Amino acid sequence: ASDVYKRQIYACMNYIRSHTNEAIRLEDVAAHIDRSTSFIAKKFKSELGFNPGAYISRCKLEEAKSLLTYSDKTLSEISNYLCFSSQAYFQTVFKKKYGLTPTQYRNQTHKIY
Repeated sequence: ASDVYKRQIYACMNYIRSHTNEAIRLEDVAAHIDRSTSFIAKKFKSELGFNPGAYISRCKLEEAKSLLTYSDKTLSEISNYLCFSSQAYFQTVFKKKYGLTPTQYRNQTHKIY
């Protein structure tokens, strides 16, 4: 793949990482680099091996881990902040990804002094 494509995908990844607290849609990511959604989806898959939706979800879950560890926000607050459709859905995807509920994770890692 050309360096241009790599730079565009990198720009998309940065955009996603810095907007985890918004309801990011593929259209937003595509607009950020002035490309089509199908272009973004295809390039993500070919360059990175996963689709943009999976990356958005992963970034939101990584941010959730950080909030669970370093903040006193409730699960509801974290779920709302990261724009999950519901707290139940947040808890389900978190457990599916990490094998622990958000509460179990917090109990193991919490670092508020």
